[in-house]
Amino acid sequence: MILSNLDSIIDAFFDNFLAFSSSTSLILVSALVLDRLLGEPKSWHPLIWFGRWVDLCRKHIQLPLEASQSRQRMVGMLAWLVAVLPWLLILLVLFWLLPNWLDTLLSVLVLYFAIGWQSLREHALAIYQPLSASPLSMEKLDEARLAVSYIVSRDTQNLDESAVAKAGIESVLENGSDAIFAPIFWFLIFGAPGVLLYRLANTLDAMWGYKTESLLYFGWFAARFDDVLNYVPARLVVYTYAACGHWRASIRSARRPSARWKSPNAGPVMAAGAGALGVQLGGEAPYFGKVETRPILGEGDLPIPHHLKEAIWLVDKSVFLWGLVICLLV
Repeated sequence: MILSNLDSIIDAFFDNFLAFSSSTSLILVSALVLDRLLGEPKSWHPLIWFGRWVDLCRKHIQLPLEASQSRQRMVGMLAWLVAVLPWLLILLVLFWLLPNWLDTLLSVLVLYFAIGWQSLREHALAIYQPLSASPLSMEKLDEARLAVSYIVSRDTQNLDESAVAKAGIESVLENGSDAIFAPIFWFLIFGAPGVLLYRLANTLDAMWGYKTESLLYFGWFAARFDDVLNYVPARLVVYTYAACGHWRASIRSARRPSARWKSPNAGPVMAAGAGALGVQLGGEAPYFGKVETRPILGEGDLPIPHHLKEAIWLVDKSVFLWGLVICLLV
């Protein structure tokens, strides 16, 4: 009798596990296909509405700058909770109320809106296409400078061909981790609520995580929490870039002390990507009218437009690798 009941429990467990696994693979593949076919909605993306809500939260909650550092940090944490928790609760309530097939559809939509694969490719190609013109005219170079200004914070007006390519490559490699692989990772861990938590936290870091006078302490929690959420996905991306490029150079580059530059996550990811591509990133770059000297990341040649196209292909191969491994293992 006991053995019979145990067999029933084991059978039920494996039936539920297989149903969950097939659903996970279906949701992931569907979201990736939707993203490649439709791209990112331009005018009605949910994150636009969330951004307005975030601005409202900051306006009504942030303390004057004269307040103590500890109070500003505590209020920043409170503002983060007010900004994020209502949307998580709404999603959880929907999962509780909706039938299973609508749960699956909702998960596909949440993951689709959280992933920025096609958007990243479009931005990168907008830089590569004018930059690859032969011969490269000043008009085409200005077009590439304008395109790269949309995805980097440095001054781009006077960048030469190699510097434009370098800025584009750095953005592609870093945002590949943030906009594609981290959302997938948190989907695998906690499903759609994990994806939503990550994307909202990442957006708050982009809005509040700057070390300016007004955000240094108020945005402290947003920046640190985003670092925590990205820590494991970024390390997985390091090995993914290495597997899809020059393995030894990629791993060497990611392990150098210079890879800790910028952030605990972005530095290793960009260094690994640079090594995988066989190029040098980092170095001098103009920010807000001043030239900032940054450590050299990677090893090999200075970037040229061809390397930007290779960076796009490196991210594409990495997405295919993750999708294949997840479908096989899950």
